[in-house]
Amino acid sequence: MQQPSNGIIHGQPTDEVVLIDIVSSLSSPYFLQRKPSKAPLTVPLVIPEPQSGEPFDPALAERHTKKREWIKTNLARLQNEYSQHLPLRLSEQLQNTLINDPDVQLADDVYSGEPDLLAFQENLGAAWISYHDTDTQVDLVPVSLQAISLVDIYGSIHHNPLSDWMTLKITIDKEYEYMIPPKSSFLLGPFTSTLPVFRSAFGKSSNTPGFDFVVLDPPWNNRSAKRAKHKDSYKTSTFNVYDLFKLNVTDSLCDGGIVGIWMTNSTKWRTFLLEKLFPAWRVEMVAEWTWVKITVHGEPIFDLEHPARKPYETLILARPLSATRPSSLASSDNNDRQKLEDKVIFATPDIHSRKPCLKGIIKPYLPNSDPRCCEIFARNLTEGWFSWGNEVLRSNWRGFWT
Repeated sequence: MQQPSNGIIHGQPTDEVVLIDIVSSLSSPYFLQRKPSKAPLTVPLVIPEPQSGEPFDPALAERHTKKREWIKTNLARLQNEYSQHLPLRLSEQLQNTLINDPDVQLADDVYSGEPDLLAFQENLGAAWISYHDTDTQVDLVPVSLQAISLVDIYGSIHHNPLSDWMTLKITIDKEYEYMIPPKSSFLLGPFTSTLPVFRSAFGKSSNTPGFDFVVLDPPWNNRSAKRAKHKDSYKTSTFNVYDLFKLNVTDSLCDGGIVGIWMTNSTKWRTFLLEKLFPAWRVEMVAEWTWVKITVHGEPIFDLEHPARKPYETLILARPLSATRPSSLASSDNNDRQKLEDKVIFATPDIHSRKPCLKGIIKPYLPNSDPRCCEIFARNLTEGWFSWGNEVLRSNWRGFWT
């Protein structure tokens, strides 16, 4: 079945329930086809329960109790109303294996010949700051005519002003090709050391229009990250979660803009977000979108009633405090936008930590019809968006396509 370019298999962006294919939600050249990245689960995983049999996070258990029936009801809808779309993404070349731990299931995420962007950056360290100008923004059109060193890409904003895809040749240990989407821009580098570059380009003093949407997927420290055995797991040693206070995200948002942040199910980090970080950012939670991870047959990837682990992650959506009040929504664009409400997104997991691309479902909620969007801690580029992260180019390596 041919998937739509926004990855939505069933439902409309504003529906309470949306079924998404993660791989086809990513920006991809119309003339290339993405290689299958992971054998999709055909049966739920079996995860041992804690020896005590008791939840290690009582507050999570309480939140789960409140949303359990909502998830169950929508799972039934998925399996009944969307049955014509099941099973999902099966491939004769991919074989599923029943594994007892999803962290091991996600272990082999590295493609043959894939460049190691993290290893390169570890060798640069703080030395980069001494010779890079935070005001530097580079047009990729002349740069693309020849190979460029990753040293020159690192720590500067680069953009593709064209309305078509561009091939960028980058020299690391050897020359690699990267596919750059139309009208996209990116900043490659760790959050803390490249934050001054972001501020200079998109802060209040930059005189650039604010973003309609800023989404973050920080590497929250958790048990799963510690257990993960994949070679290129996101290295939390390069990131201090308390540095998020330095972001001042509202300085980079337009009037009525939205900030979204992907959360683990940890009560510790949820409390940190809602009671400390959001007040510091001067934003207020307005909705919660739940990504329920399913097998190709529409079942949760493991038992919904497991006392310690939940087969879902959440996206917390917030608006600046002033923009959450009706009196601030004065323009016709703002009045036409959809009201943010809770949503459930069904999707089969892909490679480690990859989230569904939100471009296809966030637009109706944004204040402008041609929105400016930003993804922080990104691992791929999105058409028309600004993306920032120390692996921001990873999924745009030419080797990911046939």
